[in-house]
Amino acid sequence: MTWLTPLTGVILALVLVPPLVALYFLKLRRTQRSIPSTLLWTRSVEDLRANAPFQRLRFNLLLLLQLLILLLLVLSLAQPQFEGDGSRTGRTVIAIDNSASMNATDEEGGRSRLDVAKESAIARIEKLHGGGLFSTGSEMIMVLSFADGAEVRTPFTDSRSQAIQAVRGIKPSDETTMIGDALDLSRAFAMSVDPESRGAEGSQTKPAVFELYSDGRIKDLEDLALGQSEFVRYTVVGTTTPDNLAITQLAAERPWDQPDSMQVFVVVENSGPVEVQVDVELRVDGRPRSVTPEPLAIPAATSDPVTGEVEPGRERISFIPFNQPREAIIEVALLHRDALASDDAARLTVPAPRSLRVALVGSGDVFVLQSLLEGMPLASLDLFSPESYLSAIESTTEQWDVVVMVNWSPDVFRPGRYLIFGSLNGLPELIKFGDVEKAFVRSARDEHPIFRFVTLDDLFIWKMPKVQPGPDVAVLAESTEGPAIVEINRRSIDLLWVAFDPLDSTWWHQRGFANFIPNALDHLATSGGLRTDKGLRPGQVISLLLPAGSTDPRVRLPDETEVVPMLDPDGLLSWGPVSRTGLHEVTWVEPGGREGEALVAVNLLDGTESSIGSREVIDFSVNEVQGVRSSGRRFISLWPWLLGIGLMLLVLEWYVYHRRVGI
Repeated sequence: MTWLTPLTGVILALVLVPPLVALYFLKLRRTQRSIPSTLLWTRSVEDLRANAPFQRLRFNLLLLLQLLILLLLVLSLAQPQFEGDGSRTGRTVIAIDNSASMNATDEEGGRSRLDVAKESAIARIEKLHGGGLFSTGSEMIMVLSFADGAEVRTPFTDSRSQAIQAVRGIKPSDETTMIGDALDLSRAFAMSVDPESRGAEGSQTKPAVFELYSDGRIKDLEDLALGQSEFVRYTVVGTTTPDNLAITQLAAERPWDQPDSMQVFVVVENSGPVEVQVDVELRVDGRPRSVTPEPLAIPAATSDPVTGEVEPGRERISFIPFNQPREAIIEVALLHRDALASDDAARLTVPAPRSLRVALVGSGDVFVLQSLLEGMPLASLDLFSPESYLSAIESTTEQWDVVVMVNWSPDVFRPGRYLIFGSLNGLPELIKFGDVEKAFVRSARDEHPIFRFVTLDDLFIWKMPKVQPGPDVAVLAESTEGPAIVEINRRSIDLLWVAFDPLDSTWWHQRGFANFIPNALDHLATSGGLRTDKGLRPGQVISLLLPAGSTDPRVRLPDETEVVPMLDPDGLLSWGPVSRTGLHEVTWVEPGGREGEALVAVNLLDGTESSIGSREVIDFSVNEVQGVRSSGRRFISLWPWLLGIGLMLLVLEWYVYHRRVGI
């Protein structure tokens, strides 16, 4: 039990209680009455003695009631409350997870996890502040939300209402869950002090208590560790074994030898404890096109007996190819209702087929690549040496859809899309620190479109450079000696880099290489400009290169609201990060008044986020944090009850007094 304003109560008691008791030692004011017998004078004499100073105070019900009323008033102003478990430094960080998994509606009454987390956080804030009428609270509270990144909703404040409004303002998103930025923000704000307001305490740098409200589905926990004096209080939301099916992979492609045809590939995962039967529907431009002939059985998830990690059940679907000579919006939906709706559908915008214009620039033997490219249905294939290529780009404005370079690359890249083998020139994102011999591929991101029907298991590399990739480089294939295939995206430049010459490996005569080249060309050709069919993930930025001179850009979100994106003088449109799944419609006005439009599909496609079973324990590297579940009950202050009892005693005292005086 603690007291918010004890000094106020003590002062009131000292001011009121002694005078009240003293009044009962003084002469009472009596009513004159006629009496029939002198025997009653004895009582009157005793009454006179009782009013003499320093005599023993006789029992008096009115005095007792009045003292109780004063005591309750004093206690009310002192504001008693149960002591909370806040920070010893008086600072608490309320961190609320608003990622995709927090939209699951597996809480009681069909409420979302985010709504329950916000209610629990508000109850916690009220408890930390005590809720007293005359108290502003002593706890400094900071509120932040986190998903793919973190956002400060309010810095440290002692305002209860400001903290509660910050919690209520947190909106849901479909992003993945990363807590690293939230911890960094918490540490930065907690360690910074205001020497003018703290005075001698300005040197205090103790961390605040970090109160986490989440389902524990956090990706980067293993990469983080808590400091020696840091404390995390983890409030768990959500059930541990909810039913959820999710589309985790979606691809729609045109076979290079049948450009008017289209085939759709889907992967469906089940993170629930039982097998689920589900129908999967394919829609083209909003109209149903195909449904699986019979319900698809998705196996139940399995749990590792050692680590406890859940491995979802998985099933792959390949729809029958169909004729689609025009651009289209491809949508795959699960005809099934479960706890999380945002992963039950996925969309792609697929452009109309077109023949690519490709340039091949080589230093050395390029016969294998030339043969493969000549066998593809390209609009044109231009062959260059490094010198002739530099002369060509200086003397003409002609642009190729993709430029393939072997053992050479320029010092400076023009805007465009490139597939490079072996050369590191003009690539500051890759830092070379040696050469290696005899390497093989250890891992690859098989879900990436460049690896469609491609396996690297039998690939052996005779020689390649050893490089350290920069932070903005996506490693697509990792060898035993470093990155083997990476993707680099600069402003107006998209680039795939293969660390070795195909002739310096066993790859050039394998089937996977023959599939890799058209996959890579297609991926690069559809990655820039207005090509948006590859889609985005929540947390990424919409970035489109518009025709020069375009104006009035708009982005219409899935909820029909409109936002104004940034548009630089070069025509590069940027907006984001996007937070919700669905189709985002981008519009603009080209020179001459013609209106342009592009559709950008945003899909969750994240098996980790769709595996929504909450975790009772989370591990920060070597630090294990046991979760607790909030009861959801609000903190009730005692002072209103004390005042209410005092008022009832006041009514009783009034009744007793008037009974004694005969009224």
